[in-house]
Amino acid sequence: MATTLDTHAAIKRLTAAGITTSHAEAIVETVSQADDQLVTKADLQAALAGLERRLIGYLIAAVLIVLGAMKYL
Repeated sequence: MATTLDTHAAIKRLTAAGITTSHAEAIVETVSQADDQLVTKADLQAALAGLERRLIGYLIAAVLIVLGAMKYL
């Protein structure tokens, strides 16, 4: 989860603004579920680092294949 949400405080804030309790609960539940699908900057950086490592590995493999093929030219 990207952030934490104080659901009780959110419901209290919404009801204080005039929204019914059942609507406030539905809104907070929807926001909480949507928040579960968000990623943090750290999540993205970790994924990018993994992709970079894989790309470097592929590049090294390609260079080795080309160097190996050059023996036969």
